[in-house]
Amino acid sequence: MQKILGLIPRALSSKTSIVIFIGLFIYLVGFGIIGLFLPAFEPSATVQLVLGNYTNVTSATGASIAAGAGTAAVATSAAVLTHVRRNSKKYDELKQSHDEMRQMVEEIHRKVHQR
Repeated sequence: MQKILGLIPRALSSKTSIVIFIGLFIYLVGFGIIGLFLPAFEPSATVQLVLGNYTNVTSATGASIAAGAGTAAVATSAAVLTHVRRNSKKYDELKQSHDEMRQMVEEIHRKVHQR
């Protein structure tokens, strides 16, 4: 179920989905305005009901764009977190190597000064 829900934002933010919603908006609003002057081009009430009203189309377009932005932000955050973890691990390894070298140098100094 979690995987299916995870696919919804990607599907809504796809270019195809956004183009469909923008196309519907243009059709409903554009032909609605043209229909004021040329009644032959006005979408019928049935077409408007089937394709969705103006508010639903615009909110679906906004939701698609927001879902895409959210998906991109999550992906970016995950990538940054991965780099931070990797660099933290490298830092710990370098610190450990530094501490070991420091102990070796101190030991060498002690041996040299003991003579």
